[in-house]
Amino acid sequence: MSRDYLKGKKCMIWSFMGNTRMHQALNNYGDRYEAVGIFTFEVDITGTITETGTPISGMMPYINKWPKVRWFLTVMNHGAASIFTALRNNESGAKTKFLSELVRIMQKYPWCAGVDIDLERGGGYENKDAANILFSDIYQTVKAYNPAKLVNICLPGMTGVQGSVGGENWCVYADLDAYCDTAAIMSYGMAWAGSAPGPVSPRDWLVGVYDYAARVMNPQKIYMGLPGYGWEWQIYTNPADLGQTYRGVSLTYYAAKIWAEGGYNFTGNAPPQPMIPWLAYWDDYDQVPYMLPQVYDYAEGGDATSREAPIIGETYNRRRYLTCYGKTQKAEFGTIYINRDGEPDSYTEGVVIGNGMITLSSEMGTATYDFTVPQSGIYDVAVRICYPYWDKNGINISLDGSSVGFYENRLWWPYWRSTFWAILAKGRSMSAGEHTITVDGGVVGAQLYGFRLCSSFSEQPSAGSATFELSPRSFKDVNGNMAVPDKGFKLTTEILRRKPDSALVWYEDFRDPITLQSTYWTTLSGSWAVWRSDEYASGRVYSQLEGSGQLAWRYDGFSDVHLRARLAFPHNGSGRAGVFIGDIFCCINIDTERVELYQDSILLGSYGAAYAKTPATDIRTNPNMYLIEMRKRDNSVRVYSGNSNTLRFTAMVSPASGYCGIQSDNEIKCELLRLGDAWTYEPYEAFDVTMPNGTTENYGRIARSSVTWDSEFEVFTLTSDVEESATRSEDISMDYDFVHSAMLYIPCNADYTAKFTPRDINVWCSRVFLGDGDGFGIVYYQDVDSIVYWANEAAYRWRLRGFALWSLGQEDLRLWEALPKQS
Repeated sequence: MSRDYLKGKKCMIWSFMGNTRMHQALNNYGDRYEAVGIFTFEVDITGTITETGTPISGMMPYINKWPKVRWFLTVMNHGAASIFTALRNNESGAKTKFLSELVRIMQKYPWCAGVDIDLERGGGYENKDAANILFSDIYQTVKAYNPAKLVNICLPGMTGVQGSVGGENWCVYADLDAYCDTAAIMSYGMAWAGSAPGPVSPRDWLVGVYDYAARVMNPQKIYMGLPGYGWEWQIYTNPADLGQTYRGVSLTYYAAKIWAEGGYNFTGNAPPQPMIPWLAYWDDYDQVPYMLPQVYDYAEGGDATSREAPIIGETYNRRRYLTCYGKTQKAEFGTIYINRDGEPDSYTEGVVIGNGMITLSSEMGTATYDFTVPQSGIYDVAVRICYPYWDKNGINISLDGSSVGFYENRLWWPYWRSTFWAILAKGRSMSAGEHTITVDGGVVGAQLYGFRLCSSFSEQPSAGSATFELSPRSFKDVNGNMAVPDKGFKLTTEILRRKPDSALVWYEDFRDPITLQSTYWTTLSGSWAVWRSDEYASGRVYSQLEGSGQLAWRYDGFSDVHLRARLAFPHNGSGRAGVFIGDIFCCINIDTERVELYQDSILLGSYGAAYAKTPATDIRTNPNMYLIEMRKRDNSVRVYSGNSNTLRFTAMVSPASGYCGIQSDNEIKCELLRLGDAWTYEPYEAFDVTMPNGTTENYGRIARSSVTWDSEFEVFTLTSDVEESATRSEDISMDYDFVHSAMLYIPCNADYTAKFTPRDINVWCSRVFLGDGDGFGIVYYQDVDSIVYWANEAAYRWRLRGFALWSLGQEDLRLWEALPKQS
């Protein structure tokens, strides 16, 4: 029985580097390559191809030595979007010229196997049809010239239709399968010079790309793109301070090896920073090695030795980080002399008592609390109140006849439905003896849970804090001597910030054990229920709202709101589904595949996009969920869709108010319904770090114009109807970033603490690094084990043609000894 041992083991490389190792590999290991892309040919905006890369003359010795290799003429646009656009749209005859140029270079170099097309920056999904025609024309042109000539195409990494991480959504694998003999998917570059440090080709991305590609293309055409290179990111200061645009510097395997051997440092590979060998770790999940050069100690978020609520530790994509999803009130009382719950000494009709609290059932209800002050003095009196809903929002309380009204009308106010402490009397001189607190009316439904007489009351919203222990120790340098930093340390915090979102009013993912309580929800039409993945679970489990009609919060006073829903259409779904306020309906129409906005029955605007129903087998476990949202301000409505909350269009409406919630013509599934304020935003950006030397630094707050700030809750409100992004000039990366301390002149070989204190919610703290103040970084690179592992996955997991390495001369040359000869 014969077996094809090369099945799935083909290899393609490119002659980009032009370095000594590239030529050494071509000369010694040409029998390991099925195909080589000669990286020489550049197309311009007119469609003209010039030879600007690897000289053909320098390649001829290898072309002659290895005649069985497929020598492709690689034609690239160097990522220029204008060139791709000109070719795709045949601007000024650019495509026509380009096609003739392909024939010309194949005629000039008749030994070539064909052409390798590397066109990047093709834009969005709306360009797919024209891009398909371009690639079809390329394929037909090559085959018309010589049917034996081959076409290889280089495609961006995609995890699905419109699934590009780099905006290359013009590419639809299934459409392009017919227009190539082979395809190299460029699944390298997830991590790059301007990204957060990490594997160049992480596992989750590769799995997503090839699960999709192998399903919709002929797997035997596909080369898995793998990197031969890595990156070193400098994380001790900002790139601008280094005179650089990005913090990352590309490196080959051999450069990484020099780092590991102590041949490089951050002061010009010479003193004053010591030359220290660094241990290389192995990431067993992503199958890559990495190093932390000149880092003396670090801690992940989950390593915090203590945490103060409401900060919590979570894990996402194996990152153990700290964050806070909602601030809580932090109240301090000094010495507490009297601590009473809400049960009164006497009360009238209009007050309901239960479980240590009272609820006003009438605006005229009263309740009285008698208490004895032990001795004369200056006291604070604080009361504990709850507003259960937006229309249960006020209570009048008096101390010895001096009345204070506690009322709240802000829709976004964060203490709705929870108890909070408020000051009734501050610094009040009180005599020893009997005193009285009286509840004398308010809004029906408001609640009092008690009061405290104390020496000093203060309160503030808090996102909590976390403390880390750091213990830098000396290392042994290349000469065997114990080494410490020349000057001192810097502390770098790895942080993930986010763009602001509307100040939260209600977040509903339907996961609580008790759902759709009639206290809070009302069905205006149709029928709604909640499906839970474990109906008997007492905790929060994945759930879906399902039904049709209108489901609303039980409150008809909404006017300016921001509404967002994430919903799916079942296999038999039809019609429109989305969110509503009053008679305004913002929806996805699955029949027309459009985002639409209606007032009553009048269509005010629409935007076309791709939407798909979910098969019955996937509706609970892998539904096609789509975001739809609108922001209503006065008579203007903004409509957004997509995972990036992209503004699609704006429309003017007639005055509208009343109930708001979710609406659907027919049955849908919904896993998120979010209500926010239309004008006020919560920033997700600012935090404080208390350094090992005891100083505290503030980070992350962005300067904004045309806004007013609420200093208590640290939210801001727009003063005009604009997009939030117009209020700032600074962008916010959706990737992990680094913030740095000044030089910390603290000795090595001692123990320290650092404290992370978020000022905003949704700020993620992933790691803290204590490194040499002269420089420290993170290195990720590829070695033989990494590439061989993924080459085997390409062959045996996805049954692809093989792998394509970018690019020859960057890899460990021992790789080729570990791979089979191609003939």
